[in-house]
Amino acid sequence: MEGNLIEKEKECKLSFALVFEENGVYFLETFLEDKFFEDGDFSKWFNLEGITEKNYLIEIKDLTFTLFEHNNNKARFVCRNYIKLTEQDRNPPENENEREQSIFYLELDGFKTEFSDYTDVKKYRRYGEINEFNGVEFDHTSCSMCLQMDGYEQNYFHLIFLRANDSDNIQIDFTKNGGYGRLTYNHYLAFRSQLIGFLSLLNGGQVKIKKELTGDFYQTDGSDAHIVYIYSFNKTENSNLSSYIPINKHHSYSSQIFQEAFFKCFNLYYHNDKKLDLTSIVSSINSAFTTSGIQQAYSILINAIEKLSSNYQKTISEFDENLIDNNIWEETIKPSLIEILDSNKSKINSTNKNAYDIFKSKIGDINRRKNSTVQKMYDLLEFGCIPRNKNIENLVNKERHDAVHNGIFGENSTERYINFQKLDHVLRDIILNIIDYRKLRNTIYEYATVEERKNAYPKRKHKTPTLYCSEPLNR
Repeated sequence: MEGNLIEKEKECKLSFALVFEENGVYFLETFLEDKFFEDGDFSKWFNLEGITEKNYLIEIKDLTFTLFEHNNNKARFVCRNYIKLTEQDRNPPENENEREQSIFYLELDGFKTEFSDYTDVKKYRRYGEINEFNGVEFDHTSCSMCLQMDGYEQNYFHLIFLRANDSDNIQIDFTKNGGYGRLTYNHYLAFRSQLIGFLSLLNGGQVKIKKELTGDFYQTDGSDAHIVYIYSFNKTENSNLSSYIPINKHHSYSSQIFQEAFFKCFNLYYHNDKKLDLTSIVSSINSAFTTSGIQQAYSILINAIEKLSSNYQKTISEFDENLIDNNIWEETIKPSLIEILDSNKSKINSTNKNAYDIFKSKIGDINRRKNSTVQKMYDLLEFGCIPRNKNIENLVNKERHDAVHNGIFGENSTERYINFQKLDHVLRDIILNIIDYRKLRNTIYEYATVEERKNAYPKRKHKTPTLYCSEPLNR
């Protein structure tokens, strides 16, 4: 390929450059013009614009130096963002230039699932159909996605998860949209961050976007398109995934989970992420799960629940500063407490002559809400429909305090493991309850009874949105 290497203050023409990939990361090797390289260039960012041997337009975003040889001007760069390839030789279909470009396929890195659907293949010979049954191969999962966003009328989309042709990665196919909405690339970009977070939540491990296929036309097998974005990062080795949402266990589980998750829950995830930054919490939960040291993992989760508690607190516009209704407190509870104190004044002062006065002076503040970390966590737990029982009170009042202030995560390895699983499950349940996910959850440690969970997390009524479908139904 040939092109121009561009930095904000200078530019270099390249007559030849080689792009190659190592473990998912893309590199550029070339020879620079004399005197182009300067001291300090290793801390600068470069872009490349050019044309490949196959006449594709190529853009490489955010290149940084990894090597420069002064004797021959040979340079190597690493791509820290993406490569964009645009096919020039084929004209777009008629009328496509008038439409906003679609997102056709996504390729996911790190996502693992058992597929729930199979493709029915019929074979024929000259004498008729062959009736052979060798079992079915589950090769895709199909589901609907509902997402209501300001500024976008389309809110109903069809997703097909399937294996990519040239790797073990999973693709999402958006092209089978008859009877659904057409998802444009700009619309997709507006919720890409939330989609990555949501997929990572379902996956039990971090998911990244490897490829985006967009433009005006595409290959029906998902291998190529008019415009392809390829992201440069190390391949994700998700060998240790949480199975809390068991999409990688059995095809029947995926069948239940995907439709519920994308049609009913993703819309709630998107809007709550905007307020609570759920995606960063999901990233912390998954990071803790793959961390080998139990103390480090528990610390990550403690930081996550405290961050989520603070984020939630910022969304509460008004709250009553009194824990008990102030009329009840002033007329009934407070006088009764003072009466008990007065009748026991001599006993109270028996070991400390100032104890009675000190305690009585504090009564006025007892009913006032203190916006401490503990109170913020209880507010979050109530919002996330987590039952308040002895297990949860120990987590908030003792286990969190011991971990933060004393570096104690449990008395022994068994207790440390239980405490980690409890906090992991509580955090996942908070998010799943907020988005009203009511399908399978694969628990390792039960911190509450079925009855306690049911009372804390009652059924909700959801208004079914009006679904807007721009594409005609294929018959």
